[in-house]
This record gives sequence, structure tokens and C-alpha cells, in this order.
Amino acid sequence: MGATPRGETALRHLVRLAAGTAVHTLRGTLPVEALREGDRVIARSGAIRLERVWLEAPRDVEVVHVGAGTVAHGRPEGAQRIPADQPLLLRGERADLVYGRSPVTVPARRIVDGRLTRLLRVPDLRLVTLAFAAPAAIQAGDLEPVTCPESAAASA
Repeated sequence: MGATPRGETALRHLVRLAAGTAVHTLRGTLPVEALREGDRVIARSGAIRLERVWLEAPRDVEVVHVGAGTVAHGRPEGAQRIPADQPLLLRGERADLVYGRSPVTVPARRIVDGRLTRLLRVPDLRLVTLAFAAPAAIQAGDLEPVTCPESAAASA
């Protein structure tokens, strides 16, 4: 966690994405591993500053393989992989039909249907963690991952 001007510890809000995931920024759409501290990432609330970014290579990671067009009509445009515990913001008819409201935030594993959206165990996966100063739903490919407070993300 980062230090505030008065020496207090500031809570960071984290998103974890598979390397190669396209993230929308003010510099354009970039692979998540190309992002740098200070980049402005496009979020639902506007552009937010990326406070910190780091790469991990955990073993035996559960990911959700999200097939093209399975979240909403035409979304995502192509298949995407996202850590199973990463919260996603879902909107539209499917969210309303499946969860009884729209928008709704659910862990990626809750959208698994076993056919078009599958839970996979990947032996080696590079994950990139993005840290922000405030909660946000960012635009990553055609999905909207939602930040988790650092303490919750660490225990997931």
C-alpha cells in the first residue's frame, strides 16, 4: 500500500488481468503489460490514474474463458481470459435476466455456463495487477473488470 502525505497508509484498489488483455487508455488501446504508472485508464466514471502496475506469474491459476458474444450482444468481440476471482460489471438484458438487475457486479466465475464461458485451470499464466487510488470499473477489451480493495484482493 502507498503512503499518504500524513504518513497514513492509503488503500489501493486492484484489478488483475491476463497478460495480453487490451486495456483502453488515453494513449489508446494497449496490452495490459504495456501500461505504466501514471497512465490514464478509461473507466466508467472517466479516465483514472494508474498508481502502480506489476507482473506476477502464479502457477495453476483458475481463469474464466469468456467466449465471443457471451456477455452481451457482440460482447466480447473475441474470446478473453480473466482470473476467476476478478469481479466484472455486467449490464443489459443478460444481467437483468440472469441476476435480476442491471448493472450487477459478480466474480468472473459466476458467469461460467460450462459451454461458451468455461472455468479453466492454467498451469502458467502471466497476470498483471493494476492499482488505482479509488474504486473503478475499467474497460478491458469488451469486459468491465471492477477493482477490489487491496486487502480483499490479497485474500482472494
